[in-house]
Amino acid sequence: MKLFRLFTTLLLLAVIVLFVRQNTATFQRELDFSLYLFIREDVRWSLKVSTVIFISGFVGLVVGLGLMFRPFYQTRKALQAERSEKERLLGERAKASEEADMVEQVAAEGLPQQTTPEHQPSGPPA
Repeated sequence: MKLFRLFTTLLLLAVIVLFVRQNTATFQRELDFSLYLFIREDVRWSLKVSTVIFISGFVGLVVGLGLMFRPFYQTRKALQAERSEKERLLGERAKASEEADMVEQVAAEGLPQQTTPEHQPSGPPA
C-alpha cells in the first residue's frame, strides 16, 4: 500500500511539473491593469500571470479557511455559554443543599427553648 501511495504521489507531481513547464511562457506574460476612480488620474500597473494566480489562490485559501472555521467558533461560543450556565446552576444547587443541611442540623438539635416570663396571677399587689 505504501508503494502504491508513493507511486501515485510521484505521478501527480510529475503531471504538475509538466503543466508548469509547458505553460512557462504563459506564466511569464505580463498583464496590464488600470483603475480609474474619477478622483485622480488613472492608476496603472502590471503583474505577471503567475503572480495573479498565486494572489487569487492565497485569497481563496484564506476565505475558505475563514468560512470553514466559522461554525467551529460559533459552536465554541455556545459551548462556553452552556458551561457557564451549568456552573451557575451547580452553584445554586450547592447553596440550596447547604441551606437544607443547616435546617436539618437545627431540627436534629431541637429548637432552642424560648424562655417566657412566668405567668403572674392578676390581682391587686399585696
